Amino acid sequence: MCDTFLRFKGLERLAVIVTDLGGVVNSKREVRLYIALTRALDLVRVVGEAASVREDPVLGHLVAT
Repeated sequence: MCDTFLRFKGLERLAVIVTDLGGVVNSKREVRLYIALTRALDLVRVVGEAASVREDPVLGHLVAT
């Protein structure tokens, strides 16, 4: 199944893939990332440039140095 987290309606998924980190630049960005990350039961994969992920206030602490 492939869907956006906004359509999960509060349901969990085994894996969540986060992409397009620059796609949401408004005040809802952190809230939307939190929702997406908390829906994963087993695996979260973040796809993006390491520099962009490091600068992100929500994802920055997850990047291995």
